Amino acid sequence: MKKIIWLCLLWIYLLVPVVCAEAPDLASGLFQAQTMENMQAGVYVIPEDALNAYFAENIANNPKVKDSTVNIYKNNKFTLTTTVEKTGKIRLHCTITEFHFDKDNALIRLHIDKKELLGHSIKSWLFNQMSLGFITDIYGNPLKQANIESKVNGNTVDINLKPFAAGLFATGIGQAIGDQLSISDVTTEDKAIYLHTNLAISLLK
Repeated sequence: MKKIIWLCLLWIYLLVPVVCAEAPDLASGLFQAQTMENMQAGVYVIPEDALNAYFAENIANNPKVKDSTVNIYKNNKFTLTTTVEKTGKIRLHCTITEFHFDKDNALIRLHIDKKELLGHSIKSWLFNQMSLGFITDIYGNPLKQANIESKVNGNTVDINLKPFAAGLFATGIGQAIGDQLSISDVTTEDKAIYLHTNLAISLLK
């Protein structure tokens, strides 16, 4: 059970960087997903395919985890599904309840709506009955032990993105962007995440 909780929290954290910044290999796909109407409103899209490409790239050398996918749905909901060595397929049903990002504060808050061990009905039921908070009280918070500032309360996970932002926007043009960028909200539709920012593109008429 401890291994399962560690892996669940690890997958939650893996979602964070791609929401905040595009990896170089994904730049083309992310650019093509944008529309002028959205950009004029300061809204930028991260498609589901880009998230899955990010996961595939970042776990390629992990022998214990494979076949990981994220599925995005309306109303800020998504699922994370992965196959774990000696455990089987795990699926987390999550809701993004808060996302804020600027030069002073950066936070993502997720609620874990449901936890499944696919193909193991009894174990899956027991797994879902226990909150992440209860289990991390017993086994410890693996995110904190990995020097990731986070807090688990019940089935709510808060992750402080400030250290990530500090590294991302440390110098040069990155610092200039970081000083200006504010993401006030995140919304979802089927197969896409929408970042609501203060960086609207204006066209001269």
